[in-house]
Amino acid sequence: MRLQLGMILLVFALLTQFPGRNSKTLRERYGAPIAETFLVRPGVVVTASYGESGQTCEMVISPKVPGLIKTRNSTIDEKLIEEIADELVPASERGKPGINEFDDITCLPEDDCQGATENWKDVRIYRNSGQRGVAYATIQWNRAECQSQTK
Repeated sequence: MRLQLGMILLVFALLTQFPGRNSKTLRERYGAPIAETFLVRPGVVVTASYGESGQTCEMVISPKVPGLIKTRNSTIDEKLIEEIADELVPASERGKPGINEFDDITCLPEDDCQGATENWKDVRIYRNSGQRGVAYATIQWNRAECQSQTK
């Protein structure tokens, strides 16, 4: 009986220590997260990733969808994207405006690779959109610590 009880307790202890069980066990095993997701409007989330200093390096504005895998059919209104981007990084914090870019790439099957980039001295803001609307937007800082993350 004691052996069975011991085995049950051992299995229970192992299961409760599995790192993916909750945020506490993930943090205990891997340390502080390098990204966090915030609900900024009903149905819209912002995922922020950070550099080694803790400063934000990138934010992704996207539809809140069930699960972590983004669905291709979810979009956000362009005006709402602009409102959220202005809230997260006001124009006064972006630096001097640069030359903007437009991507017109055909990606099958959804043809969803068109986008536009606003280049500023301190950040770049990219909006990915297809025929259905804006799928997501990214705000990336031009700081050195942020550039090293992409390499």
